[in-house]
Amino acid sequence: MSIFRYKHLKHLRLDQGKIERAKRILKAKTETETMDKALEKIIQEEKERLRRRSLMKRITQLRRSLGKLREDSSEWVRLARKERSLSV
Repeated sequence: MSIFRYKHLKHLRLDQGKIERAKRILKAKTETETMDKALEKIIQEEKERLRRRSLMKRITQLRRSLGKLREDSSEWVRLARKERSLSV
């Protein structure tokens, strides 16, 4: 759990059933801890999404810089079929 830097009293209208369910899922002891863990999880998921997006962008740039690669798909298919028939 993250350390609270600033504590502000907030009044929110929330579905109690959702709070209880989140509390069980997150294994939190209090509703405040539940909200903190839920918010932290959302923030971490967004960081991960942005990291993956950046990685995919770099992969795409690398692929473009390499140009179009020629490959003989028919040869690959023949080899795969031969390998499969040998394993049977």
